[in-house]
Amino acid sequence: MPLLILVIVLSIIVAVFAVQNAVAVSLNFIFWSFSSSLVLVILGSFLIGVLVATCFLLAMKARYYLQAKKTQEQITKLQAENVRLQERIAMLQHTQMLHDKAAASVHQPIEADKKP
Repeated sequence: MPLLILVIVLSIIVAVFAVQNAVAVSLNFIFWSFSSSLVLVILGSFLIGVLVATCFLLAMKARYYLQAKKTQEQITKLQAENVRLQERIAMLQHTQMLHDKAAASVHQPIEADKKP
């Protein structure tokens, strides 16, 4: 919102400046030469600047969108891997607990036989 207000204020300033300087000017660019109103030259230059800035802004937004999409895919992949690894840890802990119980039940009768 503040950016929109800034653009509107800047546009008004440029328009007032252009209207106050309404004289004919001669323009030369490489092989072209023509005469035009200073208002048209100022507004045209301003609009070309806005167009160039908009192109850069769109390119930056596209780059950000693609990076955000790639990052989100990586997050989803890592979360799925995390769930898989947590399930494996739980399975291994359960297996270890069963082995410990089995080992304890095997050793208890032997120890009972040694106590006469």
